[in-house]
Amino acid sequence: MASAISAATFLVLGTVGTNPAQAALFKFTFESEEANGYFIYDDSATKIEPLGPNFPLAEYDGSVEQYSINAGGIVAEGTKGSQQDIHNEARNVVYLGRVGNLGYDDTIDDFILYVPPAARGEQYGLSIRFSYPEGTFSDSVAIRTSIPDSARLRVYPYWDFPNTTGDYAFEGTVKTKIERVPEPAFVSALLGMSAWFIFRRQRRQLLSVQD
Repeated sequence: MASAISAATFLVLGTVGTNPAQAALFKFTFESEEANGYFIYDDSATKIEPLGPNFPLAEYDGSVEQYSINAGGIVAEGTKGSQQDIHNEARNVVYLGRVGNLGYDDTIDDFILYVPPAARGEQYGLSIRFSYPEGTFSDSVAIRTSIPDSARLRVYPYWDFPNTTGDYAFEGTVKTKIERVPEPAFVSALLGMSAWFIFRRQRRQLLSVQD
């Protein structure tokens, strides 16, 4: 029975994994002794390049479905709400930071969770920036579905770009991971399949006892 379920799972996962056109949810998690959290996002969100296609920054408005952050005394959580403007929902940003760009003096690849002021109900936005070595993203601003297992984390709770980024309230090294979130339909189908195998096995055992 276990072998049959494993085989069925493999086949279904293989079917899902080999369909590049299918949108998927991904969960980014991070943790250290001083910080932890996660955010779940949709990889099919539309890419926006607000500074033009030649500038290495892309925003994915409304991509974040859910988030929970605890770092340096900054605690924030939320889910995708009912903002009239999708730009006011939490989103992902991919930025290839290079010396001189946006005032940065570092050379890094950033994967960012950004919560706009409207979504926070506050005056400032919240920018959670996970920085990796230059070249990690292969000079691409595509939304990330894989990352290294360690990043520098900086938390900016007073983000009001381009007026100010504010000082960061936390900096530290965290472990990072991205994993695909199973789709509800797939999980239900798998559970149903498991129940069917168990029922079939029990029925056979019962028939054997009766014989």
